Amino acid sequence: MASFTFTREIAAPVETVFEVLTDHRRYADLTALRKSELEREGEPAPNGVGAIRKLTAVGPALREEVVAYEPPNRFSYTLLSGAPVRDHLGTVELTAQNGGTKMVYAVRTQPTVPVVGAVVVAVVKQGVKGLVDGIVKESERRAQTGG
Repeated sequence: MASFTFTREIAAPVETVFEVLTDHRRYADLTALRKSELEREGEPAPNGVGAIRKLTAVGPALREEVVAYEPPNRFSYTLLSGAPVRDHLGTVELTAQNGGTKMVYAVRTQPTVPVVGAVVVAVVKQGVKGLVDGIVKESERRAQTGG
C-alpha cells in the first residue's frame, strides 16, 4: 500500500475551492488532461455521490466514482478502472482558515504490478499534484475576479 498527502493554503473561500474541486467536467481546463467528462451524474448534485467521472490524458481513461460529497468540506473518490492500481481512494478535506482555505488531499493506493509499483505511484502522485495546482490557481482566480 502506498499513500501520499498534499497540503495547500489557498487564498479563496472554502465554498469556491469546493466548487472548483468537484466540477469534474472542467478538469481538462485545469490540468494536462485532454478530456474530462461525467459518465454518470451523482446525488444530490451532478458531481455528488455516485457520479462517475472519466478522465483522459494518455492511454485508457481513468474512471473514478465519487463516494463522499459533503459541501463545502469533504470529497472522496475511488478508482474504478484505467490504472494498474487497486484500493485507490482519494479524500480531500477543506477547512476555512484566515479568510482562505486549507486543503488536505490524501491518496491511498495499491499498485497491482509490484515490479513497477514505485513508478505507478510516482505517476499517480504527479497527476494529483497537477490537479491540486490547477484547483489552487482557478480557485484563487475566481476569488480575485468574483467569478
